[in-house]
Amino acid sequence: MKSMSVYRELKKPLLTKKDEEYEMLIEVAEDYIKQKVDKALEKSGTAVEVVVREHLISRGFNVTLCPNQRLEGSDVKSSMFLLEPIANPSQKEYAPSEVKMVIQILNNADMDSLSKLKAQFEALRKIGKYLQFVVVVLSEKIGYTHEVNTDKLGDKVYRAFTLVSRKAHPKTGGLYNETAINDMLKKRELKKTGEWDTFIDAIKAA
Repeated sequence: MKSMSVYRELKKPLLTKKDEEYEMLIEVAEDYIKQKVDKALEKSGTAVEVVVREHLISRGFNVTLCPNQRLEGSDVKSSMFLLEPIANPSQKEYAPSEVKMVIQILNNADMDSLSKLKAQFEALRKIGKYLQFVVVVLSEKIGYTHEVNTDKLGDKVYRAFTLVSRKAHPKTGGLYNETAINDMLKKRELKKTGEWDTFIDAIKAA
């Protein structure tokens, strides 16, 4: 008998070129190449951060425009903050009262990601006890030992959203390669989790 998690995975729809998540994969690959050529672009954050930020801004959300954001009184660096409507998105540091949600962005997890995220969230929570905390993972291998998910974060205040699940690790650099992405798509190795829409709903409710 298949486990419930395996059953849920089987029920997920295949990713298509019409999906916003597919657009994001391709845009990340394109931005990654741009950053390799022009190092100055790295000041906007990793390719994944840049693309997620652009998609959130296009929906009208007030998010920080620069990477490595900090709360006043903390040295913890965050990918971005969801801000109160009147807050200036170009600041280098923010008071907890200006921030609704701390958002950490990953392309995919590694063996240190989970412990690092927990420590960062716990430190920031001491400063802003009413803050919300989320992790957005662009894509992850199904069943990966070190995946980051809400259950593993271990606190109902911390949530994780993985946008695309895949059957295997791509070849080195494959997550930043449009040809490799489309090859996985043709082989039916990419699935849409639906968690991008859930993440957007979470931001709307923040």
